[in-house]
Amino acid sequence: MIGGSLARRYARALLAIGEEERQSRRILSEIERFASLMSETPLLLEAMEAAHITRRDQHAVLDAVLASSEFLPSTRNFFHLLVDKGRMGIFSQILSELRRMIEQIEGIERVEVIVPLALTEPQRKMLIETLEGRTGRKVILEETVDPGVLGGMVVKVGSTVYDGSARTQIDNIREILQKG
Repeated sequence: MIGGSLARRYARALLAIGEEERQSRRILSEIERFASLMSETPLLLEAMEAAHITRRDQHAVLDAVLASSEFLPSTRNFFHLLVDKGRMGIFSQILSELRRMIEQIEGIERVEVIVPLALTEPQRKMLIETLEGRTGRKVILEETVDPGVLGGMVVKVGSTVYDGSARTQIDNIREILQKG
């Protein structure tokens, strides 16, 4: 929980800088690009998060990685601040919070949908249109395929879960029959 509130504070500060510079979306994009780099390069991830690596060495690694990229000075400074404060361990949480905040400002809603088979393009389009009509926001669909759903789908909009899966229907019927 403490990591979450700390990540929110860092994300809010970064968002304020982005809004001031009118570069919020670009900063988010750069943060996402760096996150991708860290996930693709285990040694970079270790160098940024390892307690046994000195801050000076972490700054050197960071400078080497950022040298070949055209990151905004504010994004570069943000990464250096995280290293200085020993906060690279909550980097992914900061990214999630920043993305959520920017999307909220832009009227975007991320919706997670869990289905037994991948949605076809017409199904995806219809689901997005339906959800946009209900939420009044632009919807970004995050699809997860889980054969355990059996049929139907589970849709998560914010903290609300709409479970229309065959698995849940079967479980509900089983519970009713057991109660007699």
